[in-house]
Amino acid sequence: MPAAPFLVAAAVGGSNSTASLPASATLPASQLTSAAGDEIDYVDVGQGDGVVMRIGGEFIVSDAGQHNVAAVDAALHQLGATNVVDVAILSHPHSDHVKNFLALVDNFGWTIKQVVLSRSDWWQGTATNKKLIAAMRAHGAKLVYVSAGQHFNWGGADWEILSPPADRYTGVGQAADASVVYVLQRRGEVFVFTGDIGKSVASAVAEHWSSEQLGRATIFLATHHGSAAGSTDAILQALQPKWAVLSTGPNAYGHPSPAAIMRLVQHGITIWCTNANGTIRALISRTGRISWSASKQQAPWWSATAKQETGSCVGR
Repeated sequence: MPAAPFLVAAAVGGSNSTASLPASATLPASQLTSAAGDEIDYVDVGQGDGVVMRIGGEFIVSDAGQHNVAAVDAALHQLGATNVVDVAILSHPHSDHVKNFLALVDNFGWTIKQVVLSRSDWWQGTATNKKLIAAMRAHGAKLVYVSAGQHFNWGGADWEILSPPADRYTGVGQAADASVVYVLQRRGEVFVFTGDIGKSVASAVAEHWSSEQLGRATIFLATHHGSAAGSTDAILQALQPKWAVLSTGPNAYGHPSPAAIMRLVQHGITIWCTNANGTIRALISRTGRISWSASKQQAPWWSATAKQETGSCVGR
């Protein structure tokens, strides 16, 4: 499915000027990588997380949500993928993060080479999760169980697993804390993904971050869709992100919560929201420059520079 054109929303300096940016689905991945560098798309999957990346010519999907799977499929094609995903990261066994992987392989014809996940009894705790793991195996994907301290070099970048520690949070009631937390470092920029971890795990990740002196995060995918217990002061103080993305949509949980939004604002972070902005694209030039585009509203939902909201993020 060809994706609609995006508009350039902002470069590093935070400008809100717009200009046409044509859809790129017709170019092969090698040309896309050469011309535009790498790209991370925070896909609008409603209430859930779904991130599609092209890093060094490889295609990585970090969660896929449970709604709007066509947008995940379209994002992959627009990045130049031809029905092969090199790495699928399944952060944890909650449907709003992983259910769409079933549709991608069964209905959209995608082949996934490698599935990255943490150990959790909850992978066998629901019919959907059982079906998902069985489908990954049936389609020939290699399942790789990860834990803190491991490094990978997908696409020539450095990917470090920060949590969970080996053999921790494996119980059926600990699925959120079992989230695969990782940092992607590419071209001098730092991207952080924390799944749905709770406060105690966030504190441990913050300590790990500080002890490794990982520096300032460029983009932080807000923990647990902006839940009240997520995106804690401890983790924000450690990461000091420039930008945050709230991946959320209409829901019965109160996401994003006023408390989490206030913490992000107080830490001086510019906030994008998939509910307001649609699918949000962060393009990484070969020199490490970040530029932004979005499928809907072009300005960030909250600008830390202008100290101004634009639009609505799930009624906020």
